[in-house]
Amino acid sequence: MKPKLGYFLGLPAWAFPGWSGSYFPEGGSSLAHYASVFNTVEGNTTFYRVPDEASVARWQQAVAGSDFRFSFKLPRSVTHERRPDWIVLSTFLRVLEPLGDHLGPFLVQCPATLGPMELAVLERLFAALPADFRYVLEVRHPEFFYCPQLLEPLLERTGAGRVMFDSRPIYNEDIRHPEVLAARHKKPDVPLLDTVYNGLVYARVVLHPDQNLNAPYVDEWLQRCSDYLSAGCTVYFMMHCPNNQHCPEFAATFHDALRGKVADLPGLPAWPMPQQSSLF
Repeated sequence: MKPKLGYFLGLPAWAFPGWSGSYFPEGGSSLAHYASVFNTVEGNTTFYRVPDEASVARWQQAVAGSDFRFSFKLPRSVTHERRPDWIVLSTFLRVLEPLGDHLGPFLVQCPATLGPMELAVLERLFAALPADFRYVLEVRHPEFFYCPQLLEPLLERTGAGRVMFDSRPIYNEDIRHPEVLAARHKKPDVPLLDTVYNGLVYARVVLHPDQNLNAPYVDEWLQRCSDYLSAGCTVYFMMHCPNNQHCPEFAATFHDALRGKVADLPGLPAWPMPQQSSLF
């Protein structure tokens, strides 16, 4: 089903200390506040631990009646071990299954050590994943970027997408910024590949804290997203930044600009907290 916003726009989390009292009200459900503006989110905490059933029930209630989609990251013990913990995977999927239509693509993020020689590991992992969910694959080994065709049989067979990871703004621009220096230890420097597989676009874009340095990259992504939507692709656009404080405004600014390229794209819902002035 096509989202009301036209595509899925989200951030790497639904709560951050600096957002409360700025973009979203203090108190109440932080997820409900977040979901009143954005329609997807990366669930990165599931990389470290499987949520409990009570938490999932609260999440379900917070987004009920909306077209919101969670994109949860598969647990580290499944994606980062040569012998995946299949019990953890089974528990993970079972606990999240009650979210039903609110489940977007699961993020299968692989370590940089997993290269073409370990393709069998990926094959076994995807063979264990239920076919009734969608998945996006993020690899970090250099050879998968120089020879992307190595992954194409797996993607075609499973219907998975491939993550488009863009960290150029924090590697090509002012690297002396303290927030950028810290982020470069966490965000990989890999080539950007923008090939679409199986009609599913999943972009993770890391912008520079200095918005003035992002213009050429944002312009590229505006054109890409316009083209993807025109082609009928399902688009997930996840806005990242070394400091999460900037993410909501960066995402809102991006969406406003995209409306100038895509006809009939609705505006982003109003912030729950009145905004005195734009950051830019």
